[in-house]
Amino acid sequence: MIQLLNKTTGPAFTTEDTDFLEKLSGHMAMALENAQLHRDQLVKQRLEKELALARGIQRSLLPEAPPIVPGYELFVLNEPCFEVGGDYYDFLSLGPQSLLLVIADVEGKGVGSALVMSTLQATLRALIMHLHSLEVLAVSLNEMIYNDTKSEKYLSCFLGLVDTRRNGLHYINAGHCPPILVRGDTAQVESLDEGGTVIGLFPKTEYTRGSVNLQPGDVLVCCTDGILEACNFAEDEFGKDRLANCVAHNRHLSAEQIVQAVLLEVNAFAIGGRYTDDKVLMVMKVTTEGKVQTAKQTSWPKEKERRTDPRISII
Repeated sequence: MIQLLNKTTGPAFTTEDTDFLEKLSGHMAMALENAQLHRDQLVKQRLEKELALARGIQRSLLPEAPPIVPGYELFVLNEPCFEVGGDYYDFLSLGPQSLLLVIADVEGKGVGSALVMSTLQATLRALIMHLHSLEVLAVSLNEMIYNDTKSEKYLSCFLGLVDTRRNGLHYINAGHCPPILVRGDTAQVESLDEGGTVIGLFPKTEYTRGSVNLQPGDVLVCCTDGILEACNFAEDEFGKDRLANCVAHNRHLSAEQIVQAVLLEVNAFAIGGRYTDDKVLMVMKVTTEGKVQTAKQTSWPKEKERRTDPRISII
């Protein structure tokens, strides 16, 4: 706003004075608006550059490709809906015959969730160097995330320990959407839901472990809710049943082909829908029998053996 008062020469303000002031104020307003737009553009460019850098850092925290494990096929799809997100997956080798599969989903989206995701990655990798129990790993992870976030951020997590020697899977499902195990011979679907509540919401939480035997042709599918909650135009969700049916129908394919088949069906289902979320889809397919050296090794180790057998890293 421009205001002129108390003209010092001549009569009162004239029409010409008013016209001149209106034209001058118009140019000044345009100049100010352009300066504000330029400032906003500079801020936007800086934020975009920082988000691009954050996205690059976040990508570097995730495995570039699944590991090569004899007797198993692994493939993973990661599709963030924003520059950075809170979905996390990892493959952690715990020895020549043990592989830890991790998939997690931090509550919310954006930079805050991405920061918690990076904390989860660092915390998990630090813990597995010193812990020798899947339950203790989950409890310690919960305590550390809770102390860092004070319940303002929490996450769901699935920890799956693959024992390639015995073709078995130990797991803890901490509030995550239950992975499914599709049997290769019968197409029977099993839901892996043993575990406990989400990570980082409550202190001193206990977790229980589940175990399943794996056979050649079995397919393990882990995902985040961006897959299951993909909505169509009528706001119906893709859901667990559609996912299980798709995997069962394509279980004869490779792990990569199964992932592509699921993604194709999810995208076709969600045409016209408005819901978007980060998507992570991990598939592991058993291709051959595990190597069993003695008859005793065909069964799961007892609790005492799990704690004393040096060949068992974290089961």
